Amino acid sequence: MSRNTRNTKDSTSDNVAAGGVAVDMEKLESLVEKAVAAAVAVIHNEFSSLISELTDRIDSAEKRLENLESTVERESSEELTKSIQSVREEAREYARWANDAEQQSRQNNLRIRGLQTTTENCREAVLSFCRTILYVQLSDDDIVETHVVPSKKQRNTNAQDDTAQSAARSNSINVPVVLVRFRNQRVRNTVISRRKVLKGTKNSVVEDLTALNVSTLNRLQKDALVAKCWSWNGRLFASTTNARVLLVKPFQLIQECLDITR
Repeated sequence: MSRNTRNTKDSTSDNVAAGGVAVDMEKLESLVEKAVAAAVAVIHNEFSSLISELTDRIDSAEKRLENLESTVERESSEELTKSIQSVREEAREYARWANDAEQQSRQNNLRIRGLQTTTENCREAVLSFCRTILYVQLSDDDIVETHVVPSKKQRNTNAQDDTAQSAARSNSINVPVVLVRFRNQRVRNTVISRRKVLKGTKNSVVEDLTALNVSTLNRLQKDALVAKCWSWNGRLFASTTNARVLLVKPFQLIQECLDITR
């Protein structure tokens, strides 16, 4: 075989693939690039669609989570409010029990306002007041204890502030009060039943109420639904503007009070 024949065969073999099919490498590379580009585009589109779907799901989940958190916070707030109200009412109930016990310990007491006296002659002044003003004939044994109650102004006045102006203001504002403990409730009721004769005078006789009962009466006096209020034997009463008589306990609203109208 000649040299030219052999070169021709070698050249032809470069353009022959298996099975005897001619292949153009440039076209093949172009086709491969197009196929890869198309496949990448498809994968990109599918991946973008998947990302979009996942984003929507995340947004939906976040919204549900926000709604759930809001519901939990609202329910937690409601539960907390209920718990606070329950604790407050329980504390008020304990305060009422303690107040009733304290008031019971004062059942034989009265306070006389406007009676000018000193600690040294307080007992004699009270006996004289009951006998000559109230016309209640008491024996010495009917009174167990007496003492002058310091006024709020006197308790709060600075001990170093002794100017004439301060003293004058204190004397004009403060009304002397004498606390009296009687031998029994019968004697005490006899004395307070005569207080009507003091109308129009500088003196008055009132029950020895606890601080909580006093604040409750003050609150009732400011209530637009209350015509008048009073106490008897440590219990508080109110007459409303529509002529109802109510038994009032501390912390109660007028609408919650027991109607004892007869």
